[in-house]
Amino acid sequence: MSEPITAVLVRAAELTAKGLPYKAIDLLRPVLAVNPRHAQAWCELAAALLDVDQPDPALSAAKRALVLDGDHSWAQRLAALALSELGRHREAVVSARECVRRKPGDWRCLVVLADVLAAAPDGRREAVAVAREATRLAPEQARTFQVLGDAALRVGDWDTAEHAYRTSLRLDPENEDVRANLATAWRKRGGKPTASPAHESLTKAHALIWSALTRLAALLSAGDLLLLRAGMPKPTPALAYRAAALVGACAVPVLIVLLRARRGTRQALLAVPLHRPKVALAGVAFTVSTTILVVWTAGLFLGATTMQPLVLSWIFAVLGGAVVVLSGNHR
Repeated sequence: MSEPITAVLVRAAELTAKGLPYKAIDLLRPVLAVNPRHAQAWCELAAALLDVDQPDPALSAAKRALVLDGDHSWAQRLAALALSELGRHREAVVSARECVRRKPGDWRCLVVLADVLAAAPDGRREAVAVAREATRLAPEQARTFQVLGDAALRVGDWDTAEHAYRTSLRLDPENEDVRANLATAWRKRGGKPTASPAHESLTKAHALIWSALTRLAALLSAGDLLLLRAGMPKPTPALAYRAAALVGACAVPVLIVLLRARRGTRQALLAVPLHRPKVALAGVAFTVSTTILVVWTAGLFLGATTMQPLVLSWIFAVLGGAVVVLSGNHR
């Protein structure tokens, strides 16, 4: 394989992964016109065509790859998916089974087999078993659990579907399709969603932190403003004690969070900013505001007479408060 073709194939795969399959198709067709015996290029084209709901030409491209030298497992997977899209379920299952026969330890072959079995009216029960095997082979892959959830949903196994979708979301939190299917599983089951212990800890930690941020918004915004008014035009030594009192008051919400958090929730405290960007943004603003206030207060005790750091502290406090107010709740 020449380097230019390799670069084109990598670029085509990136375009398809980014949701730009039409651009990938436009990139691949000229390459295949010059290199019609390049199996991987035909597979890349088939994958892009499937993404734009063109199973007929995708099947043709996959078949071209199958008659060329190389690893046929990818071409078989693509052919199975195209056949399933065309409603040719029996042929799709045959192609997927052949893929599994050739590579029994490849979770991707099992995922495709489960996918096409689930689409076939008489294959849905087997699809669940095949998908379970895929999750066993690749427990780190969100896709395996997504397919298990889809298969379980088709046979009405709501508990298995919910567990599979939850695991898939844990591995890939950005997958909105899985999130929607999880909601369907809850609705079909006719009950409320059962939160996992980790999710419950995260929710409790989030509520504790958001309560502290709300208090800090009020304390810092109002406190800094009062200090500004009291210290104009030039701060007096007595103002240092008021500033120190404000610093102490700001420490109270943080102490409350630490005291109320149980062991599991304490571990979840560190995870909250990773899952809640608004919490992270407000937290950074209040941390900067409080740090500036502490430094300025220490400076007052040492004889400083400037008010500029307090103005900067108030600005960050207002920014953090704006995040809290605009959020409206702690979701």
